[in-house]
Amino acid sequence: MTIVLQQDGVVLRPFRQEDFATVWAEETRDRGAFETPWAPDDERAQERVRARIEHSGTWRDGRVLDLAVEAGGALVGDVQARRDLEYTPAGIFDLGIGLFGDKRGMGTGSVAVRLVTDFLFEHEQAVRVQLSTDVDNEAMRRVADKAGFAFEGVMRGFWRVPDAPARDYALYARTRADHEGGR
Repeated sequence: MTIVLQQDGVVLRPFRQEDFATVWAEETRDRGAFETPWAPDDERAQERVRARIEHSGTWRDGRVLDLAVEAGGALVGDVQARRDLEYTPAGIFDLGIGLFGDKRGMGTGSVAVRLVTDFLFEHEQAVRVQLSTDVDNEAMRRVADKAGFAFEGVMRGFWRVPDAPARDYALYARTRADHEGGR
């Protein structure tokens, strides 16, 4: 089953082959001190992105759901739902979202996170959906709040970065009880 979700002008859909150039440009863009972009001529990385595009819209290996985020008819980012079938109890999902630099701050992220979270509770038997972000990422922390996630604490030294101390990450979650209670 191919997954397409939409609300308030935001569409979560499978990537299309023609999205490759936009996605690759974002993957090779300099994003600051804590993220290393891929080299524009890295053929292995290009193949990983092509495979991700090809398998988006359905659960890849039962573990990863990749969806393009579209707003106003334009590709503006991506959202992923991940589940660890081996080491995590059934029904636990982890979210990731990336909006392209100039497409942030318009409410698209909140709608996208809410859409994929509701889908997981309503169609994938989720009991818990969680997300984490750098403690200094105020925009993503607002997205989590707006999407009904509860702040659960800080994971100290969680994200390793080259030539710098590991970064602390804020952990947020939404449970089935939150979902059914309308949190």
